[in-house]
Amino acid sequence: MVVLKPQSDFGHAPPPQTPYSIITNLPGWDQARSIRDGDMSALSRIVHIYPRFAPTQFAAELGQAIAQLVGMEGSVALPYLNPDMGPYTRRHVTLAQRKEHVMTPDAISLRCVDVGGHRLFVVLYDPKHMLGAMATWSNPGIGLSIRAGEQLLKHVATMQEVELPIGGADADVMPAPTWTPEGPAHQGLRERIVELLHRAPLDPARVATCAPGDVYLYPTGMAAVFHTSNALVRFRPGTIVVLGVVFHNTYHHLIEESPHGWKHFGRVDEEGIDAFESWLDQETQNGRDVSHVLVEVPGNPTLDTVDVARIKKLSEKHGFILILDDTVAGFGNVDFLAETDVLLTSLTKSFSGLSNVMGGSIVLNPLSPHFSALSSVFSSTHRNELFIADADVLLANSRDFLARTRRLNRNAHAMATFLHGTIGQGDSPVASVQYPGLLPSKGLYDKYKRRSDKELPEPGYGCLMTVNFASVAAAKAFYDRLGFYPSPHLGGHVTLALCYNMFMFSKNPEEREYMRTCGVKEESVRISAGLEDVEDLIDTLKDALDAAAAAAEEAKKKHAETTAKDV
Repeated sequence: MVVLKPQSDFGHAPPPQTPYSIITNLPGWDQARSIRDGDMSALSRIVHIYPRFAPTQFAAELGQAIAQLVGMEGSVALPYLNPDMGPYTRRHVTLAQRKEHVMTPDAISLRCVDVGGHRLFVVLYDPKHMLGAMATWSNPGIGLSIRAGEQLLKHVATMQEVELPIGGADADVMPAPTWTPEGPAHQGLRERIVELLHRAPLDPARVATCAPGDVYLYPTGMAAVFHTSNALVRFRPGTIVVLGVVFHNTYHHLIEESPHGWKHFGRVDEEGIDAFESWLDQETQNGRDVSHVLVEVPGNPTLDTVDVARIKKLSEKHGFILILDDTVAGFGNVDFLAETDVLLTSLTKSFSGLSNVMGGSIVLNPLSPHFSALSSVFSSTHRNELFIADADVLLANSRDFLARTRRLNRNAHAMATFLHGTIGQGDSPVASVQYPGLLPSKGLYDKYKRRSDKELPEPGYGCLMTVNFASVAAAKAFYDRLGFYPSPHLGGHVTLALCYNMFMFSKNPEEREYMRTCGVKEESVRISAGLEDVEDLIDTLKDALDAAAAAAEEAKKKHAETTAKDV
């Protein structure tokens, strides 16, 4: 019996560790909760972390060099290529959603520097405001990457501050941006994505016209959300709708960045879509437009699948833009392009697979009735923010994407099937397993599985699952014992676990209770399969289940003792 254990210290990535590692080791349910609640002492000990949480490694080092140059040493410094981020940040930190951490605009300082042929727009603030401002880095996802910081640090001795014009808080009068040049890998990525979309399609005629020019690249998956949503709401003003449960940054970002209103339909079963359709009809009768609808297929972390064909018909009836995010399932397993107007993917996840680079993409569907207009919008507004070094690594990592997809599918299916099989057996603490192949919406997912071919004989359900337990105590015991890396990420080379629902959605009691109605339960652990041996993964789960069962039994005894005393 082999029980896996993390092979790194607290706050460090799995070996071999590099400055580019985006996985960390954050053990313990209580530790995750303290970080969620703003415990800076834990955050200060983290060496490797998902780079959208905060600037890390070379990006952080570059930020501090800039802060020193402009006379604000010790400030948090967030460097961007995009001049819009200054005004965005100053507005964002004043929003009511910041609650007790709300700031005034004058707490944010803006600077501009030229370094290594790049113009950076830098947001600076006192570290005491971290909890009020950190989402301005994490939600848009367009801050400088680790490799970008590494490249520009080589030229730091020649860095010069650029004077901001009077009224520099206004993006219209900021100095002109430089963005960053493309390299051969950018075109290689577009071609690789199109190659994957053309592979084993359900109907070759419906994807045949998709070409590399229809692919737009971004520095992260959230950057694809940020830029796409912003572009679409300008192209078609109206309400932004999210269907189902989606990645928490997407959810929280769109709540705050919907200038004409936003609406969430958390349930995507037949009854939930009936409610959505009735609402759409009412909006149309009242002369109110829907700008765009975003759906993850399958959802994260609920892993349910929406009736995509029905949503597509509703989009045609009401004229809204449909965005499908296939990140969890992946290009290899599913074929959704023909059913959407915009296909959005985080390339950071299984496309890269090695947890050492970030990226995102959108693909415009050439058969969409909006294609001509959308092509014009994106070709005229898109600016490259994906550094050449990151594009190089993304392309190199993608070469074995299908082989890794096959293994991720196998490992996830084996773990989900094992855990599901324990339900109701003896003292098993498992209440349910949310996994596309085990849910009532399985048939809706299967409808869009790619055809079998030599490279991927059995398209599957992706790497992700959520395990729900009988109690928080059981979930906590399972998580604290589980020998997978406790880290936020999915689709990586090692198996990961995270008390995701507690960490992302349970701080606010109202949000916690609302998300529960959508199938997001605090007493759960999200697991992302890696590339390890199946037998080792199952042995590791068995070991953690024993701890959870013991905790559940202890909780029962204490409850019985308390009840007896009350009597």
